[in-house]
Amino acid sequence: MDAELLETSLALVDTPDASLDSRFSALLRERHPAVRPPGGDVAARQAKLLRSAVISVVDHLDDPLWLSETLGDPGGRRTGREAGLEMCEAVTECMLAAMAEIGGTRWTPQMTDAWVEALDAVSALMLLGHEGDADRVG
Repeated sequence: MDAELLETSLALVDTPDASLDSRFSALLRERHPAVRPPGGDVAARQAKLLRSAVISVVDHLDDPLWLSETLGDPGGRRTGREAGLEMCEAVTECMLAAMAEIGGTRWTPQMTDAWVEALDAVSALMLLGHEGDADRVG
């Protein structure tokens, strides 16, 4: 993963007005009503948690142990821990769309590619943790 490109592009879209949070939430509600989080303050809190998780992942790209323990550990703090593949795909799609909108003309295809790679890796680790939950319950 291109940590420098992820950091640069995150700095481009992570604005003080939290527009990434609100735009991501709006896109998720609009595009994926079946998998969207509940409305109201819960959706806003979930969007903020996702933003925080994205920043944490970017901060720890060079620490595979942290990534696997935090995202792959069923006891770890993960946004959407119970979410399956459909939710992960919806989140990735809407997060990328929100980033591209906010980044405007400064957002590049290379940034999109870097974020697809990063968010797919995060989703894979989260799904592994989710499968581990199911194994322990069943």
